[in-house]
Amino acid sequence: MYIKNRRNSSKVKVYKPFELPRKLKICASKSPTFHILNVNTNTKKETRMNKEKLTLIDFLKEIGNSFTGGKHLILNLSTFKTFNSIDFPNSTILTKEEKLKSNENNFDFIVGDFPFGLSRVESLLSFKPKISKNWNFIYEGLQKLTENGLAFFLIEPAILFSTVGKSYLSALEKEYFYYNGAFNVPEKIFHPQTSFRPILLSFSKKQTSDLFISELNRENIKIISENFKSHRNSNKIETGILINKSEFESFNKFKIKTQIANLKTQYKDYKNYKISDISLSINLTREQFEPKENCIYVPKIGNSQVVSSIKDTKIKHQNYFQVELNPQFAIAEYLKLFYKSELGRLILNSLSTGTFIPQINKTDIAESLVALPKIPEQEVLIHTNSKLEELQKTIDDLQLELSLNPKNTDVILEKFDSIQEPLKSLSQEDEILSLIRKGEGKQIEFKQTFSKNIRTNKKDKEIEKSSLKNIVGFLNAEGGTLLIGVSDEGNVTGIENDFFKTNDKYLLHFKNLINSKIGSEYYPLINFDIFSVLGRKVLKVDCKASTEPCFYEETEFYVRTNPATDRLEGRRQMEYIKNRFK
Repeated sequence: MYIKNRRNSSKVKVYKPFELPRKLKICASKSPTFHILNVNTNTKKETRMNKEKLTLIDFLKEIGNSFTGGKHLILNLSTFKTFNSIDFPNSTILTKEEKLKSNENNFDFIVGDFPFGLSRVESLLSFKPKISKNWNFIYEGLQKLTENGLAFFLIEPAILFSTVGKSYLSALEKEYFYYNGAFNVPEKIFHPQTSFRPILLSFSKKQTSDLFISELNRENIKIISENFKSHRNSNKIETGILINKSEFESFNKFKIKTQIANLKTQYKDYKNYKISDISLSINLTREQFEPKENCIYVPKIGNSQVVSSIKDTKIKHQNYFQVELNPQFAIAEYLKLFYKSELGRLILNSLSTGTFIPQINKTDIAESLVALPKIPEQEVLIHTNSKLEELQKTIDDLQLELSLNPKNTDVILEKFDSIQEPLKSLSQEDEILSLIRKGEGKQIEFKQTFSKNIRTNKKDKEIEKSSLKNIVGFLNAEGGTLLIGVSDEGNVTGIENDFFKTNDKYLLHFKNLINSKIGSEYYPLINFDIFSVLGRKVLKVDCKASTEPCFYEETEFYVRTNPATDRLEGRRQMEYIKNRFK
């Protein structure tokens, strides 16, 4: 085992785990300055971590370079030393709090990386609640900001939605420091030290009515920075959205609201509620819960599932919330199913990501959102799920008996074939609807038609090329899914009027164009078929990442970025191919 210095990756000294020097064990943020690695330090995890940090650093460099000739301040106060590699021609780097207080200069561009999980202290601002000590560092840093300057700080997401956080930001605004941008940094940016994911918050002395929000991603660093600097709305979270400050609390909640809105578009009868709107009580206990009708049990810690019966709880009762539901709005068994869905899991995960030490409190549960159909539809869904569970049990029993009853193989296969296709079709419909709810992104693209120009009502080769170049872009990137028969807004419009009378003719035409424009050698990487979605036909095209460069008509090279497909030429094409297809 080696102790690796995080600053220069040098091997410092060999210790047994129980002989680590005491100084290395002490850290206010519970994240050590040094971490233990195996002898082989060039691991995939490190490479991934470096790429994620590099995305953040390159974004800040892109913004900081706008202040040509200005003064830059880099506050590298945490044990992560995230900004070690940031350097500007006229920059001051401070690694200790005392030096920040004693520095008398003002700066045009400030970035700050502070410790997380510090103890609560009195605020330097004029309001009573105690705050995490690192929030005072923000205020001290902002006091060094020039009138036209910008500051960026890595901070806990709770600063945007907690009561104390909102009060703190309001107090900053009274001092004429306004937050104007919130950026979701790449996931696991501090892995393996911690899974905690902060946000990057930007401040200036200029007040804006809207907040610029974006998911930082490597492909769109320049676009995001340009949109942020010009305060431009791209209507895509990947490249930047302008939103009213009062409407934004966290990136997870923003995604949840978007998916619920899309769910209501797909299913008109769905409504979104807060748990507090549909519950009679939310209870905690130190021992055992008193059994009640129509309750769900939501785990406070760990990865246990939400259950609808006290008999199904897997951990101690003091680690659950007992949510007693109003039967006029929700049935416990349905809500249990909801929390198993992708949207439900996203909602649960969002409840425990606000602080450095993950935790869920009663207010989090009460304010969390759910999407509910009417009670009769909930009952139908519960009944359907019970039938699927019966079917699953039958399949499990057949698997156990198959090895002992080989004569039954033909009978089992015949019955399996009779139910496989209908179930597969239902499964694909749900999967497609789930993709639509997420919206377009790096690995999802919508096209309303394949051949028809909806403006001229005629066949159009350029429309066909638009779909095919997306397929090429997916093959040259990380793969993805193209849905034809879905509008940009996520409405299922169908392909019924796309000039092909039967599914077979549609699929044959599509296959012929892949062969002539992309190449038959890519067939193994492209899987496509037509499915029924909400009563309309949708062509779903799944593309895997290629190991060789793919071209449209052997000349045009496309790459899927977030959330567009770009044509690369010249040096850019050469560099991409060199790096992507090593």
